[in-house]
Amino acid sequence: MHENPNGHVSGVAGVVTAYRPDAGLVSNVASLLRQVHAVVVVDDGGGPGFEDIFAALAGAGAVVVRLEENSGIGAALNAGISRAREAGRPDYILTVDQDSCLPQGYVRALHDAAVAARAAGIEPGLVSPARIQGNPVKRAGSRNGIALGREPIQSGLMIPVATLDSIGGFWEELFIDLVDTEYYFRALDAGLPTVLADTEFNHSLGTMVESSVFGRTVNVGGRPLKVRIAATWRYYYIFRNRVLVGRRYATRNPAWVAAGIWTDLRHLLVVTLLAPGRSVRLSCALKGITDGFRGRSGRGHEN
Repeated sequence: MHENPNGHVSGVAGVVTAYRPDAGLVSNVASLLRQVHAVVVVDDGGGPGFEDIFAALAGAGAVVVRLEENSGIGAALNAGISRAREAGRPDYILTVDQDSCLPQGYVRALHDAAVAARAAGIEPGLVSPARIQGNPVKRAGSRNGIALGREPIQSGLMIPVATLDSIGGFWEELFIDLVDTEYYFRALDAGLPTVLADTEFNHSLGTMVESSVFGRTVNVGGRPLKVRIAATWRYYYIFRNRVLVGRRYATRNPAWVAAGIWTDLRHLLVVTLLAPGRSVRLSCALKGITDGFRGRSGRGHEN
């Protein structure tokens, strides 16, 4: 594999998942096409009204796959990966969210990290950037001089096809949230660690809102205190999937399961105290916990 003169890294196919995208997706995909040899964009059942955007993507050189219904991130990724592998023989699949724009040289950095890992005797299961929007990702130490990571996010993640052949695709029934975390643990159980590349990109992780208690804004240092929240309906999936994934990996990774539950509960406590939408958010979280212990998966809560 190499980077040829026009900037593409051969052997890498991009898979971009989209749901009711705006026109910014076209420029994001155009940027990605300058780095990889092929891009598949999956419309995750967003419905009518986006034909112009998907036509522009096809015109830019992307392969467009349109699912009939909203099936969730895992199913959309699996559909895109399947099409990318049918269309060529990539060595790697790069998965990207619709709102992520990868800087020039990003794919090359991930590829070089994979090459360096193999030269050091480490077979990479996943390859992740070392930073997201300037913030370092979780580290898992190093081996033979190679930096290893924990629980990478799905957007901007490079997956060797050998990993897909070894452990399969994403767990579709999770629908959304912890899909990437579950895949990381499955790869780790197969002896395939996550390798970190010395690169980064910008990616939005939730929405910042002003804190309020009893209708009054909370100020710190003369400025409104802001907290990060997810869309209210996401709390159903966050807590349901935390239970489902925790039940699957508790025996082998009890400390991770306990830490994940504590992190989510702590976040819920903070946003319940400080962010609007408390009652609906709590209702979603409690229903998710209940369904998780009942073993329910798939699309389980209307957004």
